[in-house]
Formats: sequence, structure tokens, C-alpha cells
Amino acid sequence: MLKTKLLIAASILALSPAIHADTLASGAMYGGPSQTNAVCYIYNAGTGPVSINSRTLSREPGVVLAPFYNNCGVGLAAGKSCGFAANVVNNAAHFCRVVVSPSGADVRGTIEMRDAQGRVLTNADLR
Repeated sequence: MLKTKLLIAASILALSPAIHADTLASGAMYGGPSQTNAVCYIYNAGTGPVSINSRTLSREPGVVLAPFYNNCGVGLAAGKSCGFAANVVNNAAHFCRVVVSPSGADVRGTIEMRDAQGRVLTNADLR
């Protein structure tokens, strides 16, 4: 009886696809009172493609921003990059979050806070 239950459990696990996703995110970014937009860049430094399960730019207290620019599809080929950007408010910290699968080990990312002239006020790596 115990052998049968273990065999059934092992069979179910063997048939289940191994799904693994990694989250890359920035900490709170504030470029000062002249900040007008945030840009997140993603680069796949690996040898195979990754899926982009989700990507968000948000501000405190958890308000998700609608991007005005987004050239990231649902996947990112090896050696390729993409980015997305949103308008921001000048008195709040902002965050970038990207979920990739099967692994984010070879995926790099950066968030930039920019002013109205497109100058980078501050930036940080996604981890």
C-alpha cells in the first residue's frame, strides 16, 4: 500500500513540468524633484531564450504604472535586450520588477530615473 502511494506520487511529479521563474527587481529609486520618467532595461546574456512572464514599473505605495514605451515581448532571445518606460511623479520612489523563466541567472537589468530632457538622474541594477 505504501509502495503504491509512493509510486503514484512519483509518477505525478515526473509528469508535472518543472516550472521555475526568477524575479529581478530594483530597490526604491528616486531621482529628485525633476524626475519625469523611469526606464527599465533587460538583457539576456545567456545562450538560450527566456520567457518574460511579467514586467512592471510601479511607485510607492504599490501603484502600477502604464508604460508609454515597451519593446519587450513575451520572450527574449539570447544576446538580446529590451526596455519599457513609464511617466513618473516627482515626489515618489519608483520600482522595476521583471519575472523571467526558466531562469534569470543570465538575465541582467537596470532601472534609470530620467528628467524631461532624457538625462539620467540615477540608476541601479535589478537583482
